[in-house]
Amino acid sequence: MKSNIRYIQTITALISALLVAPLAAEPPPTGWALQPLPLVSASSDDGFGYGLRVYGTYKDARAKPYKYQIYGQYYATTRGYEFHELSVDAVDFLDSSFRIITRIGVERTLNAQWYGTGNFQDIQRQKKIKRGEMPINENVRIDPTTGQPLRDLYTFEEYSDSVYSLNTRALLGPGAGDFLNPGRKLLRQTQGKYFFYDRIRPFVMMSTEQWMGDTNFKWFVGLRGQSYKIQSYAGDFEAGDKLPNTRTLIDIEQPLGYDATQDNKFVNGIRGALMYDSRPREREINPNAGIFADIHVEGVGKGTGSNYSFMRYTGAWRQYIELFPGFFNPQDRELVFAYRILGQKTTGDVPFYELGRIYTSRESAEGLGGNGGLRGYPANQFVDRVMGMANFEMRLTTFSVDALGGIDFIFLGYYDVGRVAPTNREMTLKGLHRAYGGGVRLLWQENVVINISYGRSQFESNFNFGFNHMF
Repeated sequence: MKSNIRYIQTITALISALLVAPLAAEPPPTGWALQPLPLVSASSDDGFGYGLRVYGTYKDARAKPYKYQIYGQYYATTRGYEFHELSVDAVDFLDSSFRIITRIGVERTLNAQWYGTGNFQDIQRQKKIKRGEMPINENVRIDPTTGQPLRDLYTFEEYSDSVYSLNTRALLGPGAGDFLNPGRKLLRQTQGKYFFYDRIRPFVMMSTEQWMGDTNFKWFVGLRGQSYKIQSYAGDFEAGDKLPNTRTLIDIEQPLGYDATQDNKFVNGIRGALMYDSRPREREINPNAGIFADIHVEGVGKGTGSNYSFMRYTGAWRQYIELFPGFFNPQDRELVFAYRILGQKTTGDVPFYELGRIYTSRESAEGLGGNGGLRGYPANQFVDRVMGMANFEMRLTTFSVDALGGIDFIFLGYYDVGRVAPTNREMTLKGLHRAYGGGVRLLWQENVVINISYGRSQFESNFNFGFNHMF
């Protein structure tokens, strides 16, 4: 209940900040318009956020939905997520018909998540480990080569017996007295970061695209430059804790890419895509009709200055259907059914912090979870070389206010389904994960979509404040 109240307070604070901000003049049909946007947010993955994004949008009668849009952003959250960025989107660059998008920024995720690969995760066990209700070495796999558990064990020599209680295994098993079972408080201190690591990623992305004649097809070419620095929490003390963190999952598994804990590693890629886009051009940001599909390929290797070599293939189909326009339009309302079907395969030597990245020509996500995947699970909950999902939304535009140049309120409900697998053969319709939820989106001056939503799954929930429709 308290968390729900906090979410409601966050939404109220956001709307209040928008309505009490200095009132801007109505944007002219052509020319520049400045839009400062306070970033008051909340997310289950990142905590409460704050910051500022300032848009500059130039419109003319020729380019749709605008000719140029520039924004700068400072954003940070209470759980250590930071995303600072400068973006330039030239829809009709110098009247050349080329669209050029450039983004430069730095992202730090203090609590990046790694649950390993695979579709069948023991989510209840993971939650108990985070809360200190279960030691990480309970019911674990045995290393066939050594016969030893694949997790750290607490021993009498490491900690004083005054803070632990003996368990049955210690009393009855071989070497009785060597193994001790710590209490919940100390488990939280030592293994609270077991599924987390610190990730720092400066990046620069450039792309260009162009319509192919008078058709609805586009070609797309881009470059992505980025470096990663990974830091483990093993041995660190959290604020107020008396015991250090034990080894985390990345320390135990040491997946490919663990070497980024030693020094920065580069993951630079060349991107290409073929797109089909029949959406109304003036409604690209908030479509109500048409199809947007793309096949996106990214290659990373030594030739791009990278430390790893892999290929990523992504296909996505999105469709938007307006329902009952004869009923809703006379009331200045609109009901749109939108869905996206997405699949991705990654081959080669991909580091673990890139394995869950899902990229299309427009969107990105981190595994089947978070705000861009199954919106009832945490980011990177399900990750593997083959990933697929389907997202369904009902979007009902209800009413508008004239503040700040005009804000449309869009209420939505959604349902997500998907799964991952190591190979194509194992990618079946069995073992699908599901999430559902709803929220509200604010369409501001037809240029910016503010997204507030809450989703649930069988064992988890996810709250999000962000920008843009998910697709």
